[in-house]
Amino acid sequence: MKKSFKLSLVMLCIASLLAMLGCSSSQADHQTESVPAAQSAASPKVIVFGTESEVEKINPVLNGDQDVDTLLFRGLTKPTSDNEVAPDIAKEWTVSADQREYTFLLRDDVVWEDGEPLTAEDVKFTLDTLLDPATNSPILSDFNEIDRVEALDPHKVKITLKDPFPPLLNKLKLGLLPKHLLEGQDINTAAFNRKPVGNGPFKLKEWKPDRTIVLTRNDKFHGTKPQIDEMLIRPVTDPNTRLMQLKTGEIDLAYMELNQEGSVKDSDPFTALQMATVDYRGMLYNFRNPLFQEPEVRLAMSAAIDREALVQGILFGKGQPAYGPLQKSWANDPAPEEAEHHPEAAKALLEKAGWRPGEDGVLMKDGVRFEFDLVAPATDTVRVALANAIRTQLKPLGISVNPKPLDWSAIQFDKADAFMIAWGSEFDPDDHTYRVFHSSQIENGLYNYGAYRNDKVDKWLTEARIEPDRDKRKERYAEFQRELRKDPAFNFLVYVDALYGVSKKINGVGHRPLGHHGAGVLWNIEEWTVN
Repeated sequence: MKKSFKLSLVMLCIASLLAMLGCSSSQADHQTESVPAAQSAASPKVIVFGTESEVEKINPVLNGDQDVDTLLFRGLTKPTSDNEVAPDIAKEWTVSADQREYTFLLRDDVVWEDGEPLTAEDVKFTLDTLLDPATNSPILSDFNEIDRVEALDPHKVKITLKDPFPPLLNKLKLGLLPKHLLEGQDINTAAFNRKPVGNGPFKLKEWKPDRTIVLTRNDKFHGTKPQIDEMLIRPVTDPNTRLMQLKTGEIDLAYMELNQEGSVKDSDPFTALQMATVDYRGMLYNFRNPLFQEPEVRLAMSAAIDREALVQGILFGKGQPAYGPLQKSWANDPAPEEAEHHPEAAKALLEKAGWRPGEDGVLMKDGVRFEFDLVAPATDTVRVALANAIRTQLKPLGISVNPKPLDWSAIQFDKADAFMIAWGSEFDPDDHTYRVFHSSQIENGLYNYGAYRNDKVDKWLTEARIEPDRDKRKERYAEFQRELRKDPAFNFLVYVDALYGVSKKINGVGHRPLGHHGAGVLWNIEEWTVN
């Protein structure tokens, strides 16, 4: 009896325990089902960034402006919310009296993601590599005032300049490269460019066959650690597809076309965020074409353009008429009258230059018709629309413009009569002026696409970049802008605001003036949170 009673008691306890475990398991399953994965504390916080083009390589020395590079690589300095310079890997610096020597003291807690310490040797290696002509860096002209770089000790580096160069601190936001992994390799073909090892807030986890780049938080990052666990960089080249994927939640962040804002509903999982930029559009003249040699011709076309109509009709009011490349900069020389519509003045200039209507109404001079192709990237709907508008607005003057949308792979800048250009930098005024308008930049073919030459422009741009006094720099940039207005390289049209689709689960996207085509939206990614 006693054994039977004990056995029954044990069986009863086991049954009760199983029942309790089953109830607990059932409740846990129910709770898991009732809480979405995105809201679970254990779920990774992931953002999917739908980009306009595929990332081919990750290397700040080879790419110039590319948002993804800033996620993996950081430099000596970084920009603030108002695009001023702040310390980053360099915690402080001193400048010699003649402003030709900059000595930087580096933080001692910065490591590469493989655990190796970042030192002054990495700074020297990065800049020496960039300055090597064999590297063919697209941003070489931004650093060609550097004479030499010296690693004084593991955490101290000195940069000696040929001339004073105030833009230097701004340009040193350039991401640094690890000497211990790249020394002795061909930087252009190194496997590193597809398997980068950086020092930034994120690191590469995977580069998928579908071209998606998977980044994960770098817990060795010296700055504020991101609250995002993973970030996927996914190329979605078609703007309508990006919009659809924002609506379905397949992507969380993407650059939008301005005309897409009206299709955003309150019920959509994202909002359309409008942000100011320094991003302008213009018609670049190819000076290899004799048609554009006379300034009167270019000035006439500029006077004939109704820019306010372009802003309202093509940008839906999200932008401003443009009259120059530094309109949004502290170095701007205001001349808003240059953006005004003066069709009668345009006609007078053309007549003065000897252009007369032919039998079909198109202007003629010395047997040459005033007709040219205007190339625009076919995937850029704003640039294509602007090209079509230019045709319409110039036709009453007797100018025949043939809009020619082309795939990027088919565009040859030296062969195009004219091109719908897009430039603009939110940083020092030297950016996107020296490399775009200085004649020394024609040979490399990277930025001065139209082969523009003007000795006075060269003079003022050169003096402005090496003048240490800010007020005097502004005077020289003013002279540059005045000369450019007399002898324009572009027909400046509009400044374009950026429109980003941002998932409602994302908080903390910082506002600051963005760069060319909305570049820089990830500038404060470490502060973003995901609900």
